[in-house]
Amino acid sequence: MLPSIKDLSYAELCQWLAQQQQPAFRAKQIRDWLYKKHATDFNDMANLPLTLRQTLAENFRAFTLTPLKTQEASDETVKWLSQLGDGHTIETVLIRTPERNTVCISSQVGCAVRCIFCASGKQGLLRNLSAAEMLDQIILASRAGGRLVNNLVVMGMGEPLHNFEQLVAALKLLCAADGLGLGARHVTISTSGVPAAIRRLADLQTPWNLALSLHAVNDEIRAKIIPPAKRSPLEDIFTACEYYTQKTKRMITLEYVLLEERNCRPEDASRLADIAHRLHAKVNLIPCNNDSGPCQAPDAELCERFLKLLLSRKVHATLRRSKGKDIQAACGQLRSQTPTGKSARGVAAATPAPPENSRE
Repeated sequence: MLPSIKDLSYAELCQWLAQQQQPAFRAKQIRDWLYKKHATDFNDMANLPLTLRQTLAENFRAFTLTPLKTQEASDETVKWLSQLGDGHTIETVLIRTPERNTVCISSQVGCAVRCIFCASGKQGLLRNLSAAEMLDQIILASRAGGRLVNNLVVMGMGEPLHNFEQLVAALKLLCAADGLGLGARHVTISTSGVPAAIRRLADLQTPWNLALSLHAVNDEIRAKIIPPAKRSPLEDIFTACEYYTQKTKRMITLEYVLLEERNCRPEDASRLADIAHRLHAKVNLIPCNNDSGPCQAPDAELCERFLKLLLSRKVHATLRRSKGKDIQAACGQLRSQTPTGKSARGVAAATPAPPENSRE
């Protein structure tokens, strides 16, 4: 499998071009095609000599994803199932609103955290994504919208902070002026809570937004939602979040999936308000999106009542209206699968299937 050209730094690209007896200014031309014009094929790079385009194609991949299936929901949310070079698959979601286009990208194939309400975790962790594979999801969504997306959330498959180095490499290039050029404040990283990695992220002092997938107000309840192998004590997570806020000056979001008979009692709302005030955080309530399995969403009335309890405590809180649920593109529904829609439990396809487009 050929490496992605996006894996090369600018200096490395210049060095490679020098070895091909090509002038250094070709590096800027190539990167403009990749990051400004969102090219996915070296043949599209019209101002490069044909021989250079051919040499590039012999040595690198311009794009790491092969879209297998595209679905559009009734609310215009779009989901792609894409195959990677090794046959594994990931899902990417574009959420459209009148104000902005938000892309939700995956950072891993599968997930080791295994939250009980999340489809990604049911398969376990298959592998990390490279920085190029994360960037190419953004390019995929941007090409669909005809321009760079306004907003990025790393909330798809995987625990982003378990893939720290590649995540940071991707986000730095995303936000660089000579990269994709998205403002850092338009980037949100969602984590189940990895204290050491949160502190490392804070030390970068880049104003990316951090969202903590909390889902429970104490360790006893959280143990029934997130298995122990990848779960840290809440106090350790909270102190790391306080450090993040201090270093970046950014308000953290507490993501809280509402699970019937598990975490939505009045006393849970009261404790959640205490946590939000301690962390100076806002709260995003998310009714569980999986309609089968061990978890169900509370009824709409209970969700509204829980929200009102937070608001009565002066918490900045919202109740998310799920997007793309009818194509399984909502929070907790993304998973690695075959083009037919069956879960791919670590079995990579031998060859890419032909692209399939469907509108639902």
